[in-house]
Amino acid sequence: MAEAEFDTADTKARDLEAQAAASKEKADAASAQAGKLAAQLYRTGGRNLTANLFLSGNGAATASPEQLLSGLGSMSKLVEQSDRVYSDVKTAQNTATSLSDQAEVAKAERERLRVAADAALKAAVEAAKAAAGKLAEQQTQIVVMQAQLAALRDATATTIAGYEAGVAAAAAAAAARGSAGLPGGYVGPQGWAVPAAGPITDGFGPRPSPGGVGSTYHRGIDIGASCGAPIYAAHSGTVIYAGPNGTYGNFVLLDHGGGIQTGYAHIRNGGILVGIGQSVSAGQPIAQVGTTGASTGCHLHFELRVNGEKIDGIPFMRQRQAPLG
Repeated sequence: MAEAEFDTADTKARDLEAQAAASKEKADAASAQAGKLAAQLYRTGGRNLTANLFLSGNGAATASPEQLLSGLGSMSKLVEQSDRVYSDVKTAQNTATSLSDQAEVAKAERERLRVAADAALKAAVEAAKAAAGKLAEQQTQIVVMQAQLAALRDATATTIAGYEAGVAAAAAAAAARGSAGLPGGYVGPQGWAVPAAGPITDGFGPRPSPGGVGSTYHRGIDIGASCGAPIYAAHSGTVIYAGPNGTYGNFVLLDHGGGIQTGYAHIRNGGILVGIGQSVSAGQPIAQVGTTGASTGCHLHFELRVNGEKIDGIPFMRQRQAPLG
């Protein structure tokens, strides 16, 4: 915009300068013509043209009427020509002066616009430099962000790999526990605990009676634990019985609320570690394995009762992530 205005002003200034020069030449020509006329007047009569009109051609004091009229006509033409030449000179001089003034104004405007154009160009150059700097800065930021993104991806991949390795290790550990059995007192995520360590030696349901005659119904789970091994509370609750109980031998019964109870039988003599009314927590030792009552060797007879009914404890405990055996 500033450059275009400067170009327009420059063209205008050049045109006015050319017109002023032409007018000056015209004024100079008019001045020269006026000079020639003055010289002519001087040659035809000198300074006193009127006196010459009344003199004869030979210098006599009296001129004829014809000579007088002819002289007056010539003088009139010379005066008219002189006036016209003077007017042309003044007009040419005025025009030249006006055009010169306009040319000066145009040159001043051209200079102002040149300065403005230079300033605009300088500002444009500075803006271009700033834009280039911003672009370089953005490109640097892009490189940094790409590096950060790559590092984040690497960290994410490492985290995922670590998580998957942990899951695999947990699965392997779970499989190992499944084959080897959980330790006694292990408390699962649902708050239930393995009551004793050891394999299942007899399950829930009918079984042959001693001597092979008839059958009986086994209403608990036998866990083959060694004599004196600890017995743990399968869940938090309250002791509602602790003492001898017929074929159970020494027996402990816990109430866990919601109609659920657990029983622990064949406890060794002196092996009951809790009393009636006592509160216990899951995994807390409550007794020691023995072979009292109707028992032929050390083991824990573990019972589960729901609303007074004895049920199979194997699926019950497996569902609560504290499997037996």
